[in-house]
Amino acid sequence: MIPATPIRSGLAVAVLLILTGCGKSEAPPPAPPPAVEFTKVAMQEVATVFEFVARTRAKEDAQIRARITGTILERNFEEGQVVKEGDLLFRIDPRPYESAVNSARARIDQARAAVQVAERNYTRGLQLVDDGYISKAEMDKLLGERDSSKAALADAEAALEKARIDLEFTEVKAPFSGTTGRSELSIGDLVDPNAGPLVSLVKLDPMLVDFDVDEQALSRRLQENQQRSAQGLPPVEFTPRLKLVTGDLYEHVGEIEYANNRVNPSTGTVSVTARFPNPDGLLYPGQFVRILVQRGAPEQRLLIPQAAVLEDMQGKYVFTIGADETVARKNVQLGQREGMNRVVESGLEEGDRVIVNGVQKVRPGAKVTATPVAQAQ
Repeated sequence: MIPATPIRSGLAVAVLLILTGCGKSEAPPPAPPPAVEFTKVAMQEVATVFEFVARTRAKEDAQIRARITGTILERNFEEGQVVKEGDLLFRIDPRPYESAVNSARARIDQARAAVQVAERNYTRGLQLVDDGYISKAEMDKLLGERDSSKAALADAEAALEKARIDLEFTEVKAPFSGTTGRSELSIGDLVDPNAGPLVSLVKLDPMLVDFDVDEQALSRRLQENQQRSAQGLPPVEFTPRLKLVTGDLYEHVGEIEYANNRVNPSTGTVSVTARFPNPDGLLYPGQFVRILVQRGAPEQRLLIPQAAVLEDMQGKYVFTIGADETVARKNVQLGQREGMNRVVESGLEEGDRVIVNGVQKVRPGAKVTATPVAQAQ
């Protein structure tokens, strides 16, 4: 074995140093600031709208029943047909009731004849009692017969009136204009007042919509209008609109008709009724809808996209971008939805840059590369 010389040892050390130096890498450059998209908070015209779950109700909804007993001779409508007030729906066999009218008239004639006889006897009695030809007891009897005959005539007249009313009830007419429902009865069926409804009749235009309002909120609105009235200002008007189950907005605007005169003790709410035109029959009784009640005229309000809003244990917040492109957190109080946006009640000012896209990549105090949403699109 040949011993290592100083020259060979030095060469080995140099090679080792070179190899060691080749194994080292340079430090990576810092990551660029994350790219985000922002929108500027701006004032826009927004109407204050309150949304409630509601149910439709017909203004007139009647179960048409027979008032007398008889056999149906005619049915003059089709199910689902629109009828006018006074239209004939059913005709019940009138012959028994025509006979009752004739019989009542005959009894009236008899009663009138009895009254005439009793009146003449009473008049003769007055002439004879003064001469002593009849006693006072007989005179009292003549007076009683006269009064009884008059009472019998009044009873016969009442019987005739009832017979006439029953005869009128043989024609079942529509009490108001509306749409007929299903009828299980046919010509030849025997009906009576206890046989159930002949048909239902519903007035579809206008349509009423009932919804519940918190009693405190309603009280505040009433007080507000009272204060405005005291100041000589017009009251704040509330305009209702309907959102159908399809999500579409009903084309006709409604009116607030009235509020109930008592509070529901189990819910603490007051039932409010609005009226909507329904000329095309798009609304039916019993539908669930959403009613949007606009308070007064639209006002200028701050709006931000819903996509920019985050929430944690401290509440709702957004990330904003400062003048030095630094991210800051701002807690916000939000109001109603306005499409894809939310009304800002507090926490932001007009012109603030709010991060919409890329919120998951930032943290307070970090730098960002910001691009307006409209420019990015």
